[in-house]
Amino acid sequence: MDKFNEILTNHISNWNMVWFGLIFWGSVINAIAELYLVNNNSIFCYLFGFLLGVVAKIRGTWLWKI
Repeated sequence: MDKFNEILTNHISNWNMVWFGLIFWGSVINAIAELYLVNNNSIFCYLFGFLLGVVAKIRGTWLWKI
């Protein structure tokens, strides 16, 4: 069980921006899409959030930071 906890902790610390992009930014984009009545596209909203997180991980920072 200790090995699993170590693997999980390492994964979360290495991929935290990707998970944040997927969960947080995907949710925000999905809520905005629902507000403007763009329904049935939630998977695309979460994919866009995931892509924001991947780009942030590659860059080492978010897009709006220099």
